[in-house]
Amino acid sequence: MIVDRLNRSFHKTALALGIACASWMGVAAAADDSASGAATPPPAAAQQVAPQLSPEQMKLMNEFKATHEEIGAIEQQLQAIEEKAYKKNPRLGKDRDSLRDDIKSAMSDKDYDAQAKYDELKSMVTKIQSMQDSDPEKMKEIQKFRAGQQEFEQRQERAFQDPKIQKKSEKLRNDVRAEMIKVDPKSKKLFADLDKDEQKMRDLQQQAMKMHGNMQSAPAGQ
Repeated sequence: MIVDRLNRSFHKTALALGIACASWMGVAAAADDSASGAATPPPAAAQQVAPQLSPEQMKLMNEFKATHEEIGAIEQQLQAIEEKAYKKNPRLGKDRDSLRDDIKSAMSDKDYDAQAKYDELKSMVTKIQSMQDSDPEKMKEIQKFRAGQQEFEQRQERAFQDPKIQKKSEKLRNDVRAEMIKVDPKSKKLFADLDKDEQKMRDLQQQAMKMHGNMQSAPAGQ
């Protein structure tokens, strides 16, 4: 859910502060996946990788995929409820806009305009998506996009080191959650399910790292 991802704002998968504020919390990362095709690897590549996976790795990968899909389904439901909450309580929208402006200001300086840079990144994504894969300039544009995205995200992370922004974002998160539960009581269970699935994702990531470490430390030939 969008507002809950405030707590994960330092991660590439983080999303927005609200429906109308998706630009500030990681939409560039999603755009990057779309531009580069990373989200949909070609079948041939998948076939080449699959035989190399052990049964344990395959099981872990399938669990990760299933949990990721569950999270997406829950977030989709919560997003619809969140939109209703913002419509019912206009003050939340004002608080969200104020927080967005604070983030924008913290990211910007005399040599960097966060809003202008975001608009530029969006335009680059549109351009990349319109280019043929055979175009030799496409990879150059993707690399240029990623360089701009990286700086954008680094500035975003630094902005969230500001205690004022942290306090403001946490208040908005709590206020929106409370309003969503008023709008639709089932939100409470959805939040609990989301928290559970996100914890499972973290556990799976730790298992994958541990598995990778064991493979790296295993003697050759074993």
